[in-house]
Amino acid sequence: MATAKIVQSAFTLLELAIVVAVIGTLLTIAIPSYRQYVQRAHRADAVREIFAAAECQARIKAQTGYFDTTRCVPTHVDLRYEFRFEPVDVLTSDHFTLTALPLDGQEDNCNSLSLGHTGTRQVGNPGASVSKCWGGR
Repeated sequence: MATAKIVQSAFTLLELAIVVAVIGTLLTIAIPSYRQYVQRAHRADAVREIFAAAECQARIKAQTGYFDTTRCVPTHVDLRYEFRFEPVDVLTSDHFTLTALPLDGQEDNCNSLSLGHTGTRQVGNPGASVSKCWGGR
């Protein structure tokens, strides 16, 4: 009677090391790209909130003749940005600037975003592109 030969199949240590190295390389490329994508998405939310607040201020001025920086402050962006009006808490102002300051993990090349009552847009980093930071808006 003939005995059957048992063949064992397994990964070698070298094959396993190559797989781990490939996965590590893919992660080092993918994670920063994903973080940038998430930051851009959160910045787009902040821009939307800034424009909504500016529209609210325009309605107030149309009704009263003044801007009211005690109202229309965005609060919707899940603590990713802090919003501030300048001048602070003024019921009858002839101007305003709304600034979105990035909080933990949102800091990037743009830094803060500001929108004035005349529609002027600015970023906190003088070297950053205003149109790129504002998403082309």
